[in-house]
Amino acid sequence: MVDYHALMLWNDLREYIDRMRERGDVTDVPGAHWDLEIGAISELMIERGGPALLFDDIPDYPRGYRILCNADRMANKLAIALGLNPNASLAEMAEEWNRASRDYKAIPPEVQATGPVMENVMTGPDINLWKFPTPKWHEMDGNRYIGTGDCVIQKDPDTGFVNVGTYRVAVHDDKTALIFMNAYNHGDIIRRKYWDRGEKAPVVVSCGQEPILSFLASSTVLYCPENVSELEVAGYFHKSPYPVILGPVTGLPMPATAEIVIEGYIPTPDQVLIPEGPFGEYTGYYAHGRTPETAIEISAIYHRNDPILFGMPPVRPISALHRLAEVDLGTKRRLEQAGIPGIQGVITLSLTFKVVSMRQMYDEHVEDVIRVLEPGGLHRTGNHIWVLVDEDIDIFSTQEVLWAMATRTIPHRGVRVVEGTATDQLDPRVPPGERADPKLAHTSSDRGRSTFRADSLIINACRPYEWKDEFPVVNVNSSELRQSIEQKWRHLFAGL
Repeated sequence: MVDYHALMLWNDLREYIDRMRERGDVTDVPGAHWDLEIGAISELMIERGGPALLFDDIPDYPRGYRILCNADRMANKLAIALGLNPNASLAEMAEEWNRASRDYKAIPPEVQATGPVMENVMTGPDINLWKFPTPKWHEMDGNRYIGTGDCVIQKDPDTGFVNVGTYRVAVHDDKTALIFMNAYNHGDIIRRKYWDRGEKAPVVVSCGQEPILSFLASSTVLYCPENVSELEVAGYFHKSPYPVILGPVTGLPMPATAEIVIEGYIPTPDQVLIPEGPFGEYTGYYAHGRTPETAIEISAIYHRNDPILFGMPPVRPISALHRLAEVDLGTKRRLEQAGIPGIQGVITLSLTFKVVSMRQMYDEHVEDVIRVLEPGGLHRTGNHIWVLVDEDIDIFSTQEVLWAMATRTIPHRGVRVVEGTATDQLDPRVPPGERADPKLAHTSSDRGRSTFRADSLIINACRPYEWKDEFPVVNVNSSELRQSIEQKWRHLFAGL
């Protein structure tokens, strides 16, 4: 039996790709364009639960300048990265990971004189961010983003603590990148300490590194204790000190085996602010528009021969699931017969859990639907749960419905309980002692069929009608682009 836990040491991203390739989990994609094609192919493959994609022969760029995508999404690929058994069930993987991470110990990184990332060095007039095939991931993105699966490395000037985080990094011009950080992120806290001293904040951005550090930086499956560096945790899971090189310009540690590393400084907002965005983010929306953001003034770029950019482009949190529902034509007809327009469809997810798709056409439209669905009073079946969603949600996809509930429901106004009763004694929620007594079936006026409280739950997961046109745009490529990509690259999606 293979000891997968003994395989945890990944020297670089290339070894990870080789191991995935041994299992048939990587598909080579030659010829896809950096302008939307790579992003759209990745989006469709993620939704279908397909393999990792290694893009090469990218137009306008030399052969060998590659992009790896979809290497972090599926459980079996995560298992390979973490040294778990990729053939195990999800529950078995979780237990194995729990055992592996239970006895955590920090292992400081090991400083090396050099490493593969120093094979090519660009400084001064030679600095050129456009050298790399950075994709435009989504149609509405305002920039090309080199930093999606990146590791942004900074050092606290007060404590010496080294933080590794994942922040979106856009290409602005050949010598300038743009970086977006939320105010509560460690990276923002650290850079402000330098700004408060009147200094530019030193920063290193790795854009292709082995997966363990990537997952630590992005908190995908690994989390660091407070004030413990991701480099130290990576050393524990690698079972050896993590190899780093001190940046010649900033002195910050950077992964010795990284594919591409950018080194430079973040000037204060008073010095430089440049419009950045929008960017389709992990929530599935373009919730942050084009606004002035901080820049990275690049002092040097280092990269390996034939570098691999690690892409983790955010997409809607939707992936392939079996359809669990049946079309409920009866409820749809009932709504239509009541004169309710805009009903796109109704499905039953499970027994009395139903989803209604509607196109909101007027104020109080949702209220009209609710009044028809649940007027209250007695009904035969037990407690009902209704979820109302907009027409852009695929009601046959449980994940899309859950995503709508998670991102569009406003609890204090969108969740309602409608009181009612029912008589269906097969409902498991009928309390003990309140079920019908078959002995009374012929002697009691109700023929032994007791009623029980059976309220209905209404969850309005539609955009608020009064500002639905101002609701953040969904981060998904247009149907036209998706269809053209599926047609052109249909061989990639065969059988998925």
